Amino acid sequence: MGPRPAPALLDILRGEGVDRVFGNPGTTELPFLAALADTDQAPEYILGVHEGAVVSMADGYARATGRTAFVSLHIAAGLANGLVGLLNARRSRTPLVVMAGQQDRRHLQQDPMLSGDLVALAAPAVKATYDVQHARDLPLALRRAFALAARPPAGPVFLSVPMDLLTEDTEVEIPARTPPPGPAPAGGLDRAAALLGGGARPVIVAGDGVGREDAVAALVRTAEACGAPVHHQPMADCLNFPTTHRLYAGMLPPRHDAIRAALAPYDTVLIAGAHAFTPHHYSPGPALPPGLTVIQLDSDPDEIGRNFPADHGLVGALGPSLDRLAELLPERVPAHTAKTRALRAGDRHTAERSRTEAAARATYSSAPLAPWAAAHAVARGLPPGTAVVEEAITVGLLLRELVRLDRPGSYTHTVGGGLGWGIGAAVGRAMAEPGRPVVAVLGDGCALFGLQGLWSAARYAAPVLFVVMSNGAYRTLQDTYEARGGTGLCPGTELGRLDFTRAAGFFGIDAVRAGSAEKLRELVAGAGELTRPMLVDVPLR
Repeated sequence: MGPRPAPALLDILRGEGVDRVFGNPGTTELPFLAALADTDQAPEYILGVHEGAVVSMADGYARATGRTAFVSLHIAAGLANGLVGLLNARRSRTPLVVMAGQQDRRHLQQDPMLSGDLVALAAPAVKATYDVQHARDLPLALRRAFALAARPPAGPVFLSVPMDLLTEDTEVEIPARTPPPGPAPAGGLDRAAALLGGGARPVIVAGDGVGREDAVAALVRTAEACGAPVHHQPMADCLNFPTTHRLYAGMLPPRHDAIRAALAPYDTVLIAGAHAFTPHHYSPGPALPPGLTVIQLDSDPDEIGRNFPADHGLVGALGPSLDRLAELLPERVPAHTAKTRALRAGDRHTAERSRTEAAARATYSSAPLAPWAAAHAVARGLPPGTAVVEEAITVGLLLRELVRLDRPGSYTHTVGGGLGWGIGAAVGRAMAEPGRPVVAVLGDGCALFGLQGLWSAARYAAPVLFVVMSNGAYRTLQDTYEARGGTGLCPGTELGRLDFTRAAGFFGIDAVRAGSAEKLRELVAGAGELTRPMLVDVPLR
């Protein structure tokens, strides 16, 4: 005797490691909610009051736990509200399984209120879709969805499930879960070691795959074995190399001309786990300078040679591959050579960081706060082990130059570009890592898009410090407008001065305004002592 569809759904979720469901319900979700009410086991239902916050919470939770998160949305309207979060998750390669209830099949042909083509609506924002029409197909579709969501390249997978399907008096068979294959190193690592070890001026680009696959320590060993400086990929979504390491050379700018200039001094590059180079603004020409020997390593075979030619492409799990490469390199690069390169790079990077520090400190006396001063105060106030969730756009670029982080998972961003992600993602991360300080650094425009996430932060007492950098404008758009020759104020960019302490108060969240760099640093330093959320409004010049 097999279980009915709704209990089978919950059994599969538990078997896939789902302990929380992130959702905002409607009538089409009532059969699912009834099944949750009938059990005293996991998963717990985490409520958001807008689907943008719901998907963002799941995104932050999945990244922090390393497990696929489960999202429940309500029919066409709820799915539409969640699409921005799904686009972010797909771009950032966050594994999610998303289920939306469809109207009862017995009157679906009559085009009932709220119904719609859910599969067509979701398809552009997810890896795959499943239109489940028979109860017997639900368990298999769910198993496939979880497997596909986690398979490189990871991302969201969508299922449309009619509400009456979950109430059928039908026994279904639950297929056993197939454990995913273990991570295996790439083939061709001997040649990769020969090319990288044979370079006179090697460099490494650390892509987001390194952070996602917990391969940071392995990349450190590889870099040290050949003395290669390491750049983060443009607009990196996570910490892929310790910013405290002497070989860390900073993030590559998100333009092809700037990337070419940064890599021009080198003759050999290892590009590990980077999704192309994701340029933000167009500039003519390729990203890589001519004559550069390119070794590309990725767990996704479609990435090899995708946007630039590679002299040697390797497909395999990043951690085992980089570990093996680190073992092979000493045969090619003498220890004294690697050490000399590292010392020279360290001197250069230390000087660059000192200049950046001095430039930031020189802005401390201005009022309102200068962006450099605010970014510096946050960076220097972070308690040890803090997880930074950053959606601050212009101030975020400055913060990246100033943070000194070495713990994997300590910096999170979304390159998807859909605003409003940061608040929800920070709540999800705090739920996933209780006891770890979480500081969300947000632009005022980004905060406005995701403000409903503060409701969930308050409801679940998520101990997040929300720092809103309030410059009263879509500053990045104004900056780009001026860079392209525009003069005066670009239409549609001015937000005006907003009091985010009042917004926080509406949701029942304690809030304070930081008028000086010293006050801001002090507030950030106390993030580890929070037992409930707090918001800091930072007026900027």
